[in-house]
Amino acid sequence: MEKPGTVKTRTATSPNEVNTNKLPTIETFGGKEEADVIDLWNQCLVRDPITTDIFRRKILLDENFDPRGCLVAFSGGRAVGFSVALRRKHPYYGAGLEQGTGWITVFFVHPDFRRSGLGEKLIEASESFLKSVGVTAVYVSSYTPNYFAPGIDLDSYPESHTLLRKLGYRRFERVYSMRRSLLDFEISAEGEEASKSLDARGISIRVFEPMYISGLLNFLGTNYPGDLFRVAFEELRHDPNTNRILVAVQDRRVVGFSHYENEHFGPFAIDQSLSGMGVGTCLYDRTALQMKEKGIQNLWLAWANGHAKDFYYRRGLKVTRRYEIMLKELK
Repeated sequence: MEKPGTVKTRTATSPNEVNTNKLPTIETFGGKEEADVIDLWNQCLVRDPITTDIFRRKILLDENFDPRGCLVAFSGGRAVGFSVALRRKHPYYGAGLEQGTGWITVFFVHPDFRRSGLGEKLIEASESFLKSVGVTAVYVSSYTPNYFAPGIDLDSYPESHTLLRKLGYRRFERVYSMRRSLLDFEISAEGEEASKSLDARGISIRVFEPMYISGLLNFLGTNYPGDLFRVAFEELRHDPNTNRILVAVQDRRVVGFSHYENEHFGPFAIDQSLSGMGVGTCLYDRTALQMKEKGIQNLWLAWANGHAKDFYYRRGLKVTRRYEIMLKELK
């Protein structure tokens, strides 16, 4: 009999029943169990459901996907646990390979197998894979672009947080999802004053035009390589005439940027040398106003921390979810 936690390649199909009397084995994802894994995902991660299309696009078709890090726990032929671990195999939009860094982007265990040691086995198997490819620091999660949540949801999945703490993970950062209605949005008196101040400094907020392509990409590539650059680059490649980007411009130089897609606000960035001058306030106000004028009724963002959380709170956004990005240094 296989020992619990054994990792192998699966070729058999899965029966219909979960057998809690059979010791689980951990195997690499083979493809035939896809529907079973997705059903289990939606049973376990009730606040983060997934579709077949998203599963394939954000996991199997991620350029950094490695089947050795995509693990499925089986008992009696049925999937009872799942985890995904990876590291960068391709440089990421100016951020490079981030060598030595790895991520566990998702993990879960069937309710009947929790507190059985299976969660520990999945995490340990993920760490073993990451060690084998040179990873020395593992984050849960913070991986971009294809993350499912910025970290562990402290309120929805407290057992996962407890498990990771037990296995030596510590808090790296606390982050928050936030939301507000746009039905009553108006530019505040503070925003009006900030706009006048920027005008006096020769800084203006404008809806993106193609003349700013080079300046925007240079601004982001220099100051915000990685995911912020990726969002702008992919948006422009998809539609070079997009109006879902706004820019702050000073002397024809891009010094700030904001983006939205449907109700999702972000990313959002300004030249740090202009911090405290109201550039962020005016960019946010103009973006929220444009969203409202397009008939969008709500604004939400997936990921804010520290001072950014306070900035959004002052603009009427409320916290909807609390996350903890966790980190473990591998020995």
